[in-house]
Amino acid sequence: MTLALTDAGGAGKDARERFGEFLRVYASLNTRIAYATDLGIPLDWVPGYQPPDPGRRRGRARRTDPDALAWLPWCLRNGFTSFADVRVEHVEQWLDELAQAGYRDATRGRMLSAVSAFYRKYLLREGLAGHNPAALVDRRAQHLNRPSGVPSQTARWSFDACRALLLAAWLLVDHSRNGLRDRAMVEILIGTGVRAEELVGVDLGDYRRPTAGGFGVLRVHGKGSKDREVALAAPVADALDAYLADRATPQVPALRGQVGANRAEPLFVTSTGARVHVSHVTALLRRLCATFCQPPKTARLRELLDTAEARFVATHLQPLCDTIHPHSARHSYATHAIERGVPPRQVQRDLGHAALSTTEGYLHDENAIRDSAAHELAPALHRGWLG
Repeated sequence: MTLALTDAGGAGKDARERFGEFLRVYASLNTRIAYATDLGIPLDWVPGYQPPDPGRRRGRARRTDPDALAWLPWCLRNGFTSFADVRVEHVEQWLDELAQAGYRDATRGRMLSAVSAFYRKYLLREGLAGHNPAALVDRRAQHLNRPSGVPSQTARWSFDACRALLLAAWLLVDHSRNGLRDRAMVEILIGTGVRAEELVGVDLGDYRRPTAGGFGVLRVHGKGSKDREVALAAPVADALDAYLADRATPQVPALRGQVGANRAEPLFVTSTGARVHVSHVTALLRRLCATFCQPPKTARLRELLDTAEARFVATHLQPLCDTIHPHSARHSYATHAIERGVPPRQVQRDLGHAALSTTEGYLHDENAIRDSAAHELAPALHRGWLG
């Protein structure tokens, strides 16, 4: 990275130090990694990032080299020597190249937001740029804004599908080394609507249960370093308590970055004592679907899957197998809560939305569909001549 990152007075800080200062604006390591990925900052420049141990890594490895079309590599390739030289037409050229390379509109919009945040929260504040060119982009012309009134494309799980996911996690508790942990994570995800990043970002000290057998309280660390407390209904808190009763500090050598006088202890941990990664949440949901919707691999599982409960799970998880994603839990939480009479303002507070309009966008126009005049008009038109 050779872009000039010195202020008007010439105070010299290398690029790695500058990018580190920007990323520290975000308390969550997962958020820092997400911004670094979208901007093209090498992951080993991210404060707090620890490369995975090759001997322990399972599944698909994270890409560590920056995307060649991410913002920073693109600027370098196009000869920019200072962020102050970038104009809105350059940003639009970059977005056009992303589109030509096959990037989805949602991905382009997210990457543009990362560039805008970099200017707004760091470059302008440090005097490294005179304006924010990303903020001047006409997002509607670039097809980056979802038109008002268009329902979200995020899938919403039916009420029975939510029940099936919970039941699947319960049925598999004794079939996995981390069954109690995974069950607690699924309970919290569906029972509170928290983001996957928020779920894995909670610490042991963030949970409390004022009275035995009652509700629990979990402090989650949301976007923009905004904390909020969410309620854990008794069944959810019971599942979390069962995990905590079984949770033990792993008897393994300390890993770099896992020790320190003020280091918070993660609530959900791996066998090494490291914080569970956000990718595990998606992998967990996919594994639940695959276990109940594919032929069993062991005699023990065949016995489990030959039950009425397992057949119920398979029926309702089969449609989700190819598309399941943890963010659907938030949309499902909002929709089912509203359908049960919870005030929209309360759902907004539960989900940590700054604006009620964001919460309303999660509802998939369920009320409009249910109250449509079509339910009255079509039967009236056919009355009398349909048997």
